[in-house]
Amino acid sequence: MTGGLKHTIDKATDMIGGTASKMSAGTISSADGFVNNAAIGNLYEIEAATIGMQRANAEPVKAFARKMLLDHTTAKHQMSAALEMKETNGVSTPPQSLDTRHEAMLKHLSDSPEDDFDTTYLNQQVLAHEETVSLMRNYADNGDNPQLRSLALGTLPVVERHLDEAKMIKQAAT
Repeated sequence: MTGGLKHTIDKATDMIGGTASKMSAGTISSADGFVNNAAIGNLYEIEAATIGMQRANAEPVKAFARKMLLDHTTAKHQMSAALEMKETNGVSTPPQSLDTRHEAMLKHLSDSPEDDFDTTYLNQQVLAHEETVSLMRNYADNGDNPQLRSLALGTLPVVERHLDEAKMIKQAAT
């Protein structure tokens, strides 16, 4: 398979997986499901940002990657702190590794051609943040754990800003 065709298939796979996951994230109301999805999202963002800081061509994309690394590291710590509260006793421990879909996204990002890296990174960022907005909004409204609902409600505006910024940088780049 040629590099260009593989990259096109990778983009399509990311798009389909991201769309399905966004729809699924909007239905999660259990604490365990929320923690699992939010933790995997943060892990993915931290790894993708690390790749983005190394490979991005445009300075606004590099700056966005730096911001994602800082903000999602903070979000990971906030989740850990919330899980230490007595209100979250019995909630599953967050995963420490990515699921298959997010691992594939990182591989697609790492394998993307240099001249298309920024577009690939920003496309993935838009998809990932749309999924996280859906997760946070739904859990804040319908979640079964008040402590984690509060976390989702407080995190939602930050994730919405990330989504808006990713879209703005993507639009400016095209």
